[in-house]
Amino acid sequence: MKSTYRLLKIKEIEEILGVKIKNKNIWLTAITHKSWLFFRPEVKLPHNERLEFLGDSVLQLITSWYLYLNFPHLGEGELSLIRAALVNRQRLGEIAQKLKIEKFILLGKNLNDKGLKTILGDSLEAIIGAIFLDLGFEKAKEFVEKNILAEAEKIVKEKKYKDPKSLLQEIFQQKYKQKPEYRLIEITGPPHQRNFKVALYFKNKKLTEGQGSSKKEAEINAAIEALRLLY
Repeated sequence: MKSTYRLLKIKEIEEILGVKIKNKNIWLTAITHKSWLFFRPEVKLPHNERLEFLGDSVLQLITSWYLYLNFPHLGEGELSLIRAALVNRQRLGEIAQKLKIEKFILLGKNLNDKGLKTILGDSLEAIIGAIFLDLGFEKAKEFVEKNILAEAEKIVKEKKYKDPKSLLQEIFQQKYKQKPEYRLIEITGPPHQRNFKVALYFKNKKLTEGQGSSKKEAEINAAIEALRLLY
């Protein structure tokens, strides 16, 4: 294991991220992407997907807490959209590139810009997981607020977040290369006070339902519920 520590550029990591590394094993895992290991079967190191999973949860919690405390006038639906705007894959990839974490991340070669951005965004989540494990929640919170949530107020003020249907469609297109489908399942009430119920389906499986005074409003509420489940 000692020989693999040379892969860990401690000085660069600490300077770029503003941290002080304690546990080298955690950070060696955090910087190791499976695309790098694919071409080096002789290297016996764990890749960073488990840390990415942890970091994603830590990021969601910190972001939710931050938005809840700082924007008390906003409802659940808008808070969900703003959170999605702040921590979506594309934005995390852009932040990772801005931080220049590719200087110390171990990743495969010959990646196109989209592939590189995706890996760096995933690795940023792994880094958040590493900060949480090695240095604690407060340090992870400090890092996230400084590097990911700094533009939250601007995004809220200028409404730089997408409507629920557009955002959900974008997520499904990126993940599954297929759009979700909205189906009107019920109309109730007198003509002057209609209530529409819409179900959101994906591959013929019902995911959520939404209700509203119009079909469009019902679809938006179904999309908001789906985003809430996703995030």
